[in-house]
Amino acid sequence: MNEDNNFRLDELPPEHPMRQHPFVAPDGYFDTLPSRVQARVNHRTKSAFSISWSWQRTTASLVGASLIALLVWQTLPQRQESLPSEALAGVSNEIITAYLDEQGVNADELADSQQLHNSLGNDTTAIQYLNVQPNDIQQHIKDETVFDSPNVGS
Repeated sequence: MNEDNNFRLDELPPEHPMRQHPFVAPDGYFDTLPSRVQARVNHRTKSAFSISWSWQRTTASLVGASLIALLVWQTLPQRQESLPSEALAGVSNEIITAYLDEQGVNADELADSQQLHNSLGNDTTAIQYLNVQPNDIQQHIKDETVFDSPNVGS
């Protein structure tokens, strides 16, 4: 069933469609082709992408760059320096006390914590003298998390 149908083109009659050329160029097409291509290339000497200077384009570019610079300047966070001691020297004790009362800070507790902080200093060796074991710290953390957690599931 599957037999090869081999044949030679020169055995076919000249009028057979398989012996005809699939594409036929007009007479003299290839003789004039180089001159036509050259004429088209010379016709397109102007580049497709060219930017010319104009004052409108320059103004628009400068306005856009200025707008971007302004937005960057406004959105960058500014660094706040610590207040010098002279800035707080003019604040009276009554105003400071009123502020602390408004914030809910007890002056006695603040004084005690300030004294404790000054006694410890910047040296971390004071922790070594507290006689606290790691197990005690872990137990305290567990107790705090149990007491601080809200009632879940109720």
